[in-house]
Amino acid sequence: MPLSRPAFAAVLGLASLFALPAAAQMGPPKLDQNGDGRVVYAEYRSANVDKTFETFDADRNGQISRKEFDKFAGMARTFGGARAAAAMDRWWRTTDVNTDGAMSRAEMEASSRRRFDAADLDRDGALTKTEVAAMREKQRAASGN
Repeated sequence: MPLSRPAFAAVLGLASLFALPAAAQMGPPKLDQNGDGRVVYAEYRSANVDKTFETFDADRNGQISRKEFDKFAGMARTFGGARAAAAMDRWWRTTDVNTDGAMSRAEMEASSRRRFDAADLDRDGALTKTEVAAMREKQRAASGN
């Protein structure tokens, strides 16, 4: 079954997350939803948790199975190569903390919160473009590319 246009756009956005230079990335996923130049956790959560579940949770059961995840991970590998593959694998390992073979919303939210807090270098509860770029550069470096 072919992907819907929104699902395909989400996968392309995910793949581009690993392919663009850090300075060009405030985009997919769009973190600064209100355009004020800062990303508060509610915006970050919406872009990371809500959009991920909307896209990946095909059976709408409130968790992302490994099969659902692998459908999109394979597409990210196709468009983003080894770096995207490594990032997707790392994302799975660090999010499915109870290793039950599914990402629950609670696991996804905890993972999202950890990434946000680690990126909020000045601990003011919001990410600047500089902090977002540094976070993405760190993610890229961790994948070895």
